[in-house]
Amino acid sequence: MAEYYPKTGVCYDHVESSKIYMIYTFGCNAACDHCLVESNPRKKKKLDPETAIELLRVGSEHGKSFLDLSGGEAMLYPDEILQVVGAARDLGYYVCLNTNAYWARTPERTRRVLSELKEAGVRAVFPSASAYHLRYVPLERVKHLRQACYDLDVTYELNWVFSDQPEADDLIKREMGLDGETLYFDSLVTSGNNSETIQRLEQVYTKRVPDDMDDCFSVHLGVNPHGHVVSTCNMTYDNQKFRGTPFFLGDFRKESFDTILHREKASPVQQFLYHNPHPAMHRLLSEEPEFGPYYRETFASRSYFSVIDYYLDLFRDERTMTWLDANLPGAVAKAAAASRSKT
Repeated sequence: MAEYYPKTGVCYDHVESSKIYMIYTFGCNAACDHCLVESNPRKKKKLDPETAIELLRVGSEHGKSFLDLSGGEAMLYPDEILQVVGAARDLGYYVCLNTNAYWARTPERTRRVLSELKEAGVRAVFPSASAYHLRYVPLERVKHLRQACYDLDVTYELNWVFSDQPEADDLIKREMGLDGETLYFDSLVTSGNNSETIQRLEQVYTKRVPDDMDDCFSVHLGVNPHGHVVSTCNMTYDNQKFRGTPFFLGDFRKESFDTILHREKASPVQQFLYHNPHPAMHRLLSEEPEFGPYYRETFASRSYFSVIDYYLDLFRDERTMTWLDANLPGAVAKAAAASRSKT
């Protein structure tokens, strides 16, 4: 699999530093094999409206203005989601909702629920469709939601997953008439509910060297019911792989969110990546006269499923982090000065 989608759509209209990706619940009506946060009906841990709204309030004081609500399945709690969305709207957020559309049982019900979401402040909806979702959510419901979005003028972007079942992929594309429709998909995250499926997906997805990798703009602030604050929407259930790296910013249940957001602003790594997507870091390191030879010898031929895996590999390398700690603040300051000179 070597195709990319055009860099268009809602997520590309907003800068990474403005975003909050909020996993509202780990619970879900489904238990999809590939789910990176391992959601299923047995998991009950979630945020509550008061906590979510406080995170958004503090976030707005730090320049956050884009909310991507997700799960699990956030619409297991529709009244709470309406409350959170309304507060986000009042705080000035552009609000998006990820959903598997299980609730879109009939066209009439779908229009009614989507109308309530739109009135509360939802401006974009990202339904999911894949061979794995198909076990739990009939395609008709995704089609109901797509049509309701068109009718009610709510932005619709389909979250697609390439599966290890090409016949099912083809069926979904045919039944939904997806020829000509942009399919938004992420790179492979090697965690999920079914390890055997993940192993098969590793044969479907393509690993790439840094020169050839795509960047789907996945470096931005994320929060989850555990309290984890991680600067990527590729968060996993336990986020173990991010601990000890610049991606793991803290735990809002153990310290204030305000403190964590100050840490985010003070992190040269975060600020560089937010404003300089791949391949900027790769070019910076490979072209540096003294450090470049070591970097190219160590990383140029390594391959990764995602740009996040590439960054994690960099951050776990002591010599690379020493160089970044010493030199990245200057690079960030130089880029900021250049940006100011243009305004």
